[in-house]
Amino acid sequence: MVAMTTCKICGSEAKEVFAMPVSKKTGYPFPDLPDDCPYFECTNCNFLFSTHLDKADHTEVYDDTYWERQDPDWYGRVTQTLRLVMLSNYLAKLPPNEMTVLDFGCGPNGFVEKARADLQMQAWGSDIIPPKFAPEYFLQAPVTQKFDIIVACEVIEHLPFPMKSFETIKSMLKPGGVFAFQTAEYDRAAGRDWWYLGPDNGHISLYSRAALDIAFEKLGGKERALWNNYPGVQAWKF
Repeated sequence: MVAMTTCKICGSEAKEVFAMPVSKKTGYPFPDLPDDCPYFECTNCNFLFSTHLDKADHTEVYDDTYWERQDPDWYGRVTQTLRLVMLSNYLAKLPPNEMTVLDFGCGPNGFVEKARADLQMQAWGSDIIPPKFAPEYFLQAPVTQKFDIIVACEVIEHLPFPMKSFETIKSMLKPGGVFAFQTAEYDRAAGRDWWYLGPDNGHISLYSRAALDIAFEKLGGKERALWNNYPGVQAWKF
């Protein structure tokens, strides 16, 4: 019997489509271990997700050893995050030196350090663990400050409850503010062997174009922009 659950984006039925070992890492071969991490696909919007980390303490999942285990030389996706700022400001239309920017899920905070030091941008970072760089511009949760632009580079695939997180992000924006993100688009044809999947990396929420369309509408988005029409890199204005 196929296991069923509820889609975390649109609320429709979602059915188990495959499973893999919990220790599977993104971009690495499958370990020779039991397939103990099921993934569900929505029958309506094709959102693909696992419930593996629904009850996890994420401060333990993404602890100080996370970056060493996943990518020891990782400084931060500085240029890709800057692309998100550029895409956001296409909608926000603000003087670049005046706009306030939050890097949501900043990781080591490399983008904020570079943006502050090299570009004199008003940038801050937030995450569930302290950063390695620019700690003076790191904001502990809950963040009460409001921003013109919030970016999340390779973050939303880690969210166990994406709509709740999107609502939180929206609440941190100024009126007319913009949220931009980068993730990989889930294509149903990809299947279990898709390189981007990896429970051990925390890749448990994978978005189809339709899932992102529905999320934008449910959040009351007013305008959006896609980078080269790719749904995995887009900005939402509220």
